[in-house]
Amino acid sequence: MQVDDNDRDELGANLLALGKAIDELKQKHDPFITNLMPDVQIYYKTVDYAIKYREFFSQKDVASGKKLLLEGLARAKSLADRQAPWTTQKGEVVRGYVSKIDGSVQPYGVTVPDNYSADGPPFDLSLWFHGRGETLGEVSFIAGGKGFVASMPAMKNTIMLYPYGRYCNAFKFAGEVDVLEALADAKTKYKINDKGLFDRGFSMGGAAAWQFAVHYPDMWLAANPGAGFAETVDFMDKFGHEKLKPTGTSVSSGICMIVRIMPAIFPTCHYLPITAIRTRNNKPLM
Repeated sequence: MQVDDNDRDELGANLLALGKAIDELKQKHDPFITNLMPDVQIYYKTVDYAIKYREFFSQKDVASGKKLLLEGLARAKSLADRQAPWTTQKGEVVRGYVSKIDGSVQPYGVTVPDNYSADGPPFDLSLWFHGRGETLGEVSFIAGGKGFVASMPAMKNTIMLYPYGRYCNAFKFAGEVDVLEALADAKTKYKINDKGLFDRGFSMGGAAAWQFAVHYPDMWLAANPGAGFAETVDFMDKFGHEKLKPTGTSVSSGICMIVRIMPAIFPTCHYLPITAIRTRNNKPLM
């Protein structure tokens, strides 16, 4: 959408202020500040890209962009005083890291349980892959829920991790690396039990959960893919409105078939507990 002049001026002024605050933080050459800079820079980059590449898709996104800049300025002010209250915050928290792929700052979200303590025992971690969204961008990801699912029951003694995945690419290519990098970064910021990692997701996120279960079966205590497409040809026909003509024989025509033949086709998953969810007539099936 086209952002009107008043909104663009307000966004531009606060973006300029945040950029200046970030430059001042860099000049301090303080390791404590440098280590937490991505948690501030992610706000600048998110809104900057949304303006440059016209990634505001609704007036709600514009309002969210304004809010994100204020959050970024607040974090910059705290960090200038060597304070970082979000690092001990409970509930939903936005974090950032610098990707080794291209040096860009990337966002991810976490939900930290009230009983978590940096001085306590390591917590399990449940990774949740978000679903597909035609207008999903960093602004809506960070401000509009960060991938958090409000209706999802909390898991005892478990931190939830929500990767962004660069964009809606089903967490493949750079999106796959984003997941691994976000997980690695979270482990440096929270006490995580490496033997208690869960692989979960729904819809497009369900497809990603299948992918990570198959490619990295030794990482997970268990996997829980939900309603994820498993057949690219069928998916593109129904949702992408594009007819593909692949060569060779397709592996299957649905999640149910993949569940049945999983041990034969993907022997690496033989010892990985998997609970898959699919739908029939809008009713979930386990």
